[in-house]
Amino acid sequence: MADVLTDIDALRYYNTGAASAGGAQADANLSLGLHRAGDEVVMVDASRVSPIANITLDYVGGMNADGTGTLTASSASGLKWTPPSGVQGDEVTIANGESKVIKGGAGYKNAYVRVTRTSATALSGTETVTISGKANNVVGFDQVSAAEAAAGDSEYRCIGIKNVSVSTVGNVKVYIDTIGTTRVSAAGQLGASGAGTISISSGTFDDWPTSGYARIETNAPALREIVYYSSRTSTSLTVPADGRALLGTSAAAGAATDSVYSVPGIRIAKEAPTSQPSGTVTDKTGAGEGSAPALTFNSSITPAAGEAVGDLAAGEWYGVWIHRHVPIGAEGRPNFLHELRFDFESA
Repeated sequence: MADVLTDIDALRYYNTGAASAGGAQADANLSLGLHRAGDEVVMVDASRVSPIANITLDYVGGMNADGTGTLTASSASGLKWTPPSGVQGDEVTIANGESKVIKGGAGYKNAYVRVTRTSATALSGTETVTISGKANNVVGFDQVSAAEAAAGDSEYRCIGIKNVSVSTVGNVKVYIDTIGTTRVSAAGQLGASGAGTISISSGTFDDWPTSGYARIETNAPALREIVYYSSRTSTSLTVPADGRALLGTSAAAGAATDSVYSVPGIRIAKEAPTSQPSGTVTDKTGAGEGSAPALTFNSSITPAAGEAVGDLAAGEWYGVWIHRHVPIGAEGRPNFLHELRFDFESA
C-alpha cells in the first residue's frame, strides 16, 4: 500500500516539549515531555543528487541503511525506490498534488521514502539519495562534553509516537536493537566487581564499536549486567571499574556460557498521556535533560520483552522516554550509535 497515513506510515514519530498539542518544537534537546510536537523526529540525514523534477522528498524512513539509494521515475506518473544495499520496490503511481510512500522490494519493505508530486509534468530520470545516520536528534542525544564524560552523565529525551491513520494501529512495541554480532564469553568473564575483561574463543568483535556498551545475558536467558568497555581487540573487551552495573543493573560475575550483545548505552520507558488525543506526559521542560521521569525503564533487545504500548486508536499517541547513561571516564568518540525499533500492526 502506497498511500500516506497507512501501512508503515500509520505510526509517526514526533518531538515533544511543545506548548500545545501538535505545536511547533523542532529542537531535539528540548524534547522533554509535556505535549507532542508537530515536528517529526528526523531519523536519518539524506541528500539528493540530480533530483527528479517536481518531486519533493518529504521524509526518509529510519530503516534505510547508510549508503546510496535511488529514486526512479519508472513511468510518466510512477516512482520506484531502491534502498541502499537493497532491492527495488514496486512502482507507485503518484498524481499531481499527491503524497505517497515508496517502499523497497522484498526484504526491504520497511525501508521507505515519503514524497510529494508538485506538477502534472511527466516524471523522468533517476536521482540518488545519500543516507547516513542522524547525529544529535532525539534518539542520538547531544554531544557529550569533556566535563560530562569525566564526571559521568545521565540524560533523558521523550519521543511522541502517534497513530496518524484512520484505523487502529495494533500491538505497538518498542525495544532496543543490537549493533554488532552476538558472541559467547567462553574464554574469559568479568569478576563479581571491579575492572576486568570479557574474552571469546570463537568469532571476533571486529564489527563492534571500538568502545561502547555490552549486554551480558545468561544462557537461561536472563539479563546479568550491562557494562561499558573502553577498548577492544578482536577477541577481548576491556571493562573499567566505572563501566560496571550500568542502566539499572548490578555487577555480577560472568560465566563461560554467557551471551554478549553490542548495544547502545540507553534504556527506554513508555508513558501514557493524561488524555487522548491531546493530553500530556511528564513535563521536564523546566527541570532539564538531567531530570528523570518517575517511570520504570527497560533495556530489552527483543519485541517480546520490550515496552508494550498496545493498541493505539486513530489519532492517539504515547510517550517513549529514552535514558542515556555515560559512565565516569568514558572515552571520547565521534559518535555512539543508538538503535530503536518500533513494531506495530496497521491496516
